[in-house]
Amino acid sequence: MENLAMKKFLEIVKDRANEFFNGKVSTPAPLEDERIIEIIQQALRKKQGVHVIFSNKSFTGDIVKYDQERRQLIVKNFKKSMSTIIRISEIQKISLVPNNIRIAQQKGEV
Repeated sequence: MENLAMKKFLEIVKDRANEFFNGKVSTPAPLEDERIIEIIQQALRKKQGVHVIFSNKSFTGDIVKYDQERRQLIVKNFKKSMSTIIRISEIQKISLVPNNIRIAQQKGEV
């Protein structure tokens, strides 16, 4: 697992160096849809919060609804004061949020 992570890291460094020296800029590759959906389903099963990076924005909260037909996600922040609709195609990164972060954000500490 560590070798794979190191290999990916070195590939990214190599690509960025080539972009720098050649003057070409590439867009970051989004996560594969399958992996994104897998993380969404895992969060729903475990009733765990998610942190989503999409369209140069980020949002942390609970998944309210995952609409498979429209391929979008409705996420509400932990204080339940704000929500957002995120299209799966716009997601660049998604990860599960540990429960201690959820508790801290609900109390307003973070």
